[in-house]
Amino acid sequence: MNRFMLSVVCVAVASAVVADEPKADAKKAEVEKALKAFTGTWEIVSVTPDGVTKDARRLVFHKDGTYAAQDKDAKELWAGTFEIDPTTTPKVWDHRSHDAKKTGSDVLGIYELDGDRLRVGCVVGQWKGKDWTGKPRPKAVDPKGADVVIELRRVGAEK
Repeated sequence: MNRFMLSVVCVAVASAVVADEPKADAKKAEVEKALKAFTGTWEIVSVTPDGVTKDARRLVFHKDGTYAAQDKDAKELWAGTFEIDPTTTPKVWDHRSHDAKKTGSDVLGIYELDGDRLRVGCVVGQWKGKDWTGKPRPKAVDPKGADVVIELRRVGAEK
């Protein structure tokens, strides 16, 4: 009887794993598609609050999940990594600079992409184990629920 129960449990677990594979593949395909639209050079049109992006005038997003902030002369000011998830509502955009990784700081955000217009809202915080210390992820690209809101306009495609 014990072998029978063990077999039933194994079959149930294997079925659940197989059932989740198509969902994971679909999500991966959506993320890859969204990354193609996200990738490129974006001019910072507006930022709230003023001065948060310091001398950065554009953000450059790469297909490999890295980004760089550049000044008016395209000199890199800082860089880091990002992830997007277009399958959630609102769509997720999380990122961290290489310097922030050293302290465990992170930025949880959301984004709205409409052609050559990108709007993001994010909160800054830190992970303490699995607990987030900071405001919750914004529910809308709105300064009331976010630490930072940035509007960007595409200025060129990545080569």
